[in-house]
Amino acid sequence: MMTGTISRWVVIAAWIIAAILLTITLPAVNDRTANNAVDLPEDSPSVVADELIKEEFPNTSGLPALLTWHREGGLTEADLGEIQYLSKELTDNPLTQQSFLPPLHEIPLPALQGSVSEDGTTFVQPLFFKEKTETEILEKNLESINETVSERIGSDPFKVPTDSDELSLRVTGPVGISVDATGLFSGADFKLLLATVILVLVVLLLIYRSPLLAIIPLIGVGFAYIVTSPILGFMADHGWITVDSQAISIMTVLLFGAGTDYCQFLISHYRSELRNHESKRKAMIAAFKDSSGAIAMSGLTIVISLLTLLVAKYGAYHRFAVPFGLSILIMMLAALTLVPALLSVFGRASFFPIVPRTLEMEETRAKKKGTAVKKHKEGRIGNWIGHIVTTKPWTVILTCLIIFSVLAGYSSQIKYSYDILSSFPEDMNSREGYSVISDSYSPGELAPATVVVDTDGEDIDLTPALEGMNIVEGVADPVTSKSNKSAIL
Repeated sequence: MMTGTISRWVVIAAWIIAAILLTITLPAVNDRTANNAVDLPEDSPSVVADELIKEEFPNTSGLPALLTWHREGGLTEADLGEIQYLSKELTDNPLTQQSFLPPLHEIPLPALQGSVSEDGTTFVQPLFFKEKTETEILEKNLESINETVSERIGSDPFKVPTDSDELSLRVTGPVGISVDATGLFSGADFKLLLATVILVLVVLLLIYRSPLLAIIPLIGVGFAYIVTSPILGFMADHGWITVDSQAISIMTVLLFGAGTDYCQFLISHYRSELRNHESKRKAMIAAFKDSSGAIAMSGLTIVISLLTLLVAKYGAYHRFAVPFGLSILIMMLAALTLVPALLSVFGRASFFPIVPRTLEMEETRAKKKGTAVKKHKEGRIGNWIGHIVTTKPWTVILTCLIIFSVLAGYSSQIKYSYDILSSFPEDMNSREGYSVISDSYSPGELAPATVVVDTDGEDIDLTPALEGMNIVEGVADPVTSKSNKSAIL
């Protein structure tokens, strides 16, 4: 039992030792994240098409970055010269994992001007990197481009507003979007953690009005995270699971939510039992018997539910299963071992300044002070809710059904969007670049759909059929593979 004079310290020491050993010997999960993992199954049409492109059109595959040059008043010949300079610089000194770069520096200036947008304000310079290049490498490459261009023109074009008459540069496309998305979640980790900690502290302080009692659940959550992180890092390091930054961010919030709930089960029962038992150990034993079953069943139910994500076909959801399930399992164990041990150590002092005591203890205390005995008052709101639920169950059921049905009705108003950039901040690099291209070029220039046709050597012309679709703005000339078995449009 976690409440004995020695056993409670053994439990606390065991958690401390486990946290230290795991942290020292195993890698942290944040060091083993893979933010470019594949989300779709191998037999998905788009994945099959992508593999066919790599096989039949090896020179067209890669991860593109669209360097979007823009000047509101129109690009000058000097601006195009800077574009050619960057092209030559990256050709002579390729970036890490750089696979292909159109040799714009070899193109005569008049011919290059033909690739400028019709309004003369924008030029898109594509730059390709090898497939599955780590986001960290891509981010460093973009920083290198920024430094090169800034030294050349004497100012930072990435910070120049896109509506300015000065030359601006933004990186969009898959590379720019990937870097910005990773940056959002990387920054969100600390913000989410800080906001969650503050919220939990405020809520616990309002409920129990005890500083120490607000900290004890956070200690439990902290140890659960410290233990979970290296275990997940070990599993990811051995290729057993794939973890991304998004899963880690959400897992942190889950830990705090579940941890606070489980601690609330135990703390509320412990407070009640301290009013019935003078011995804090007997009070904890009684509280543990009443709450441990609920905590264990709740935790196991959630773990099993989360592990069902293992059968999800979409990779992002599949990758949630193990981190979420393991974190809840460890948090449940912490709530059943570490938290009771901590509460046993602090005893009634955990609830200071509103300390729960038995009636006999209150009478003895009042006698020593020469004051009247303080009688415990049950919570009015809790008693009222309990009375309504037990005396008028059908009224409560019907009222809840009506309220939930009305709220559920609004789910039909959900509007699904495939525009990832619309969720980015408006001043984010990739979104600004996308907006510039959208305003200066025809629809589809940023991310055109690629149609892959397995012709099996036959002459198949799909251009008229594709051009006849209402949603198609234009169709490029088909390109046939060297084997003459495939074509892309």
